[in-house]
Amino acid sequence: MPKFPLKKNLVLIGLSSDKRYQRTGREEKKKPKNKNMPDKDDISAKLEHSIEVKEATPTAPPAQPARPRILGIDVKYWVLPLLSLQNAGAVLLMRGTRSIEGHNEFSPQAAVIMQEFIKGFSCILILLWTEGTINSAWEVPHEALKTAIPAILYLVQNNFQYIAVGVLDVVTYTISGQTKILWTGLLTATLLGRTLQCNKWTGIFLLACGVSMVNLGGTGRTESQAVEVTNAQRLGGLFFILTAAACSSLAGVYFEKILKGCQVSLWTRNLQLAFYSVFTGFIGLYFSTKDRQIVLTHGFLYGFTHLTWVTVFMNAFGGLLVGTVIKYADAVLKDVSIGASICISALGSVMLYGYSLSPLVILGAALVSYSIFIYGGTVRNPAQCLVKEDQPDSK
Repeated sequence: MPKFPLKKNLVLIGLSSDKRYQRTGREEKKKPKNKNMPDKDDISAKLEHSIEVKEATPTAPPAQPARPRILGIDVKYWVLPLLSLQNAGAVLLMRGTRSIEGHNEFSPQAAVIMQEFIKGFSCILILLWTEGTINSAWEVPHEALKTAIPAILYLVQNNFQYIAVGVLDVVTYTISGQTKILWTGLLTATLLGRTLQCNKWTGIFLLACGVSMVNLGGTGRTESQAVEVTNAQRLGGLFFILTAAACSSLAGVYFEKILKGCQVSLWTRNLQLAFYSVFTGFIGLYFSTKDRQIVLTHGFLYGFTHLTWVTVFMNAFGGLLVGTVIKYADAVLKDVSIGASICISALGSVMLYGYSLSPLVILGAALVSYSIFIYGGTVRNPAQCLVKEDQPDSK
């Protein structure tokens, strides 16, 4: 009987069994998968196909929110008469508070502070109603600080308007105040580096001619219900209203140049403006000897009559109405409202203050109204110039 190495044979048998075990394990792993289960390659292919289909399918633009309606009429058609009445009414009321005896004893600086306070309080109520908080006004401190510059400019504008309206008749004041269009055009070309379209330069030229005609035609004419002023005072009032218009235009161009792209709501911006206006207004009140003496001697609200309060609320309402105009109305409606406010102011001056319109004043007012439509592009430029708008200067 042959001898076999038992130990060696046992080792070989063990190795062969391990190999068989490993082989069966691999075979078990290679068993076909259930046909009902999707393959990974199939899933990735389907995903890629679905992505391609989504990219190829054109997406519909987001639906624009419906414009609010009042009594079934679009809100922008309510804004037009409101803006016209506000612009004309504010001028007529301011003229009455500064020129009629018994209503001109208040401090103009105090009136400006009160109208900014009312405007700011109204913005707080609107923000609490729409956003539930007023934190958006101070979330970015350095952006809020930038608003201080236009706030100072608007404060100077409001104070100069009260000075000018005390010595100028309503028509001259209203027409001369429209020179802010001239200042805006010049500042836009200078500070923003834009090339103005020819219709804007034509509108600026016609505006300057119309303002000159109104001021020449109104020389020596006074309102029967107002105090008389000298030619020197009238010239000073003209300087103040032109400066006020320049401040308003500079503040607007500053907003466009510095604050452009900042995602801040209009009511937030108005609240910031009102806050800085009230703060700087008290500083101006302190340094104004006449106004400070009135406040220290008689009180902050000394001389405020019912006419004064109506004027304050009208000016505050106008600041809020501008925000609504920007949001809902277009450029055509804005131009129409400005032209209508000039006509309403002229008629109101004749009816309330006995102002006599000369042919030169009427022609100048019509020319200014026409220049507004030319500048805004509402009507075609007679020169038929074709120059591309808003092209940066090549430097």
